[in-house]
Amino acid sequence: MKPNSLSDHQALLRYDQLAARVYSEPRMPSGTRDLLLALGWVTLRDPRRNQQDRQPIWVRAREAMNVDNKRMWRLVVDDVPRYEFPREPVRGCDAPMVRVDRTCGRTTMHGFSEFDPATGWARSWGFCNRPRCREYMRTVEARANDSHERAPEPIPNAGGLLPLFFSWEWEEKYRKAMELVRYTPSWEPPSYGLSADEWPEVPGQEKPKAFPKLRLVAAGGDIVTERAPEVLTSPETGRASVARSNLRAATRRAQISVVTLPRQTSPSKGDQVT
Repeated sequence: MKPNSLSDHQALLRYDQLAARVYSEPRMPSGTRDLLLALGWVTLRDPRRNQQDRQPIWVRAREAMNVDNKRMWRLVVDDVPRYEFPREPVRGCDAPMVRVDRTCGRTTMHGFSEFDPATGWARSWGFCNRPRCREYMRTVEARANDSHERAPEPIPNAGGLLPLFFSWEWEEKYRKAMELVRYTPSWEPPSYGLSADEWPEVPGQEKPKAFPKLRLVAAGGDIVTERAPEVLTSPETGRASVARSNLRAATRRAQISVVTLPRQTSPSKGDQVT
């Protein structure tokens, strides 16, 4: 069924389903939620959606949210699929105590990271200078040595929510957003896929529920309105290849410790964030 054949009642029900699913996702950042609801409104409920001279969907969504172009690109970059190194609170020495069920907790003097061989995720270790703690550290350190070389590309743990609801040229938009906002034109999509429902399940992490997508027709990287968005009756079943090259895995791990990257080249005048 095409959206232009939907009655107002059917479109309202479809929008209600979208909104209910967006609000029920506990990991949904407020900015991503607002962008999804705005795209859903413009696509299904906007009184102007069937007008011949209607504005492009992206422009209309920006107006509905009352934000500028810079804010829109920041919302996109916030949803870039990626692995984020966990920011763990300072917890002190990780060596276990002998007679009590807790860790040492003293100020750490030695630290290193260990990479999980299944997920590629990193875990930080820290130890103090007490002889018993250093002895325990040697066991963990032996296991952690070269773990970064054996670990696969990290499974993403952030972003990837926009493709859950809308089919669009997200890879192109993510690339442009990373270049304009983060000054990182070298960003590459994870081999696991752009959508969070494509990523492998990780113990202790709830997998997002797939949702029938709305298709936003795009040309030249921008949403256009020559055709109405197409309502899909089922989620896309294609899975991105999870082949892991050593080069890509090494690149991902090298980016873990990077907090900010300097601008290498200035964006062209037409691509500047305004």
